[in-house]
Amino acid sequence: MTRLPAPDPLALEHSQRLGGLIETEIRAAGGWIPFARYMELALYAPGLGYYAAGARKLGREGDFVTAPEITPLFGHTLARQAAQVLSLTGGEIIELGAGSGRLASQLLLELERLGTLPAAYSILEVSADLRERQMNWLRATTPHLLPRLRWLDRLPERITGLVLANEVLDALPVHLVAWHKDGIAERGVALTDDGTFAWSERPLAPGALRS
Repeated sequence: MTRLPAPDPLALEHSQRLGGLIETEIRAAGGWIPFARYMELALYAPGLGYYAAGARKLGREGDFVTAPEITPLFGHTLARQAAQVLSLTGGEIIELGAGSGRLASQLLLELERLGTLPAAYSILEVSADLRERQMNWLRATTPHLLPRLRWLDRLPERITGLVLANEVLDALPVHLVAWHKDGIAERGVALTDDGTFAWSERPLAPGALRS
């Protein structure tokens, strides 16, 4: 396949609404936003961003498939490593971006079988749509373990236990910088004369980069 398939009318209308939101933010910010903000809106704008909208994303009917969607063997294997960590630290498991909730259920059931359940299993999920799907899946597959489950809005200041992030880093908004002979610039997104998105650079503020 050399070209992506054309979106259906509903998907196209959704994309146009999201594009309009980003355009409005760029104009309100004076004509430029950092790439990190552009990525944040594209992925997580409430009701419009890729992970915040209701379209199915995971599984055979979605856009991509991760290991826990294919087989429970991945979760069962990871549970053995988790058991080793918990035996040394105690505490809880915190999963970042739990997708459909399948990895969480696989881990919990295998850890239960191994006799090493964590004190709590916390999920940090910024997408309201995915959070609801996780809750529904875990209610159906691990109803007896629900008292150990909780959902977080942000990471706690202190963590004792294990932090998991399966295929999450590629979905985190990031800042982009470019090195030039005359200094370092931050890459962002601006609008062309016809209203389309375009790369645009601005000098990086002093002290913005930290080693």
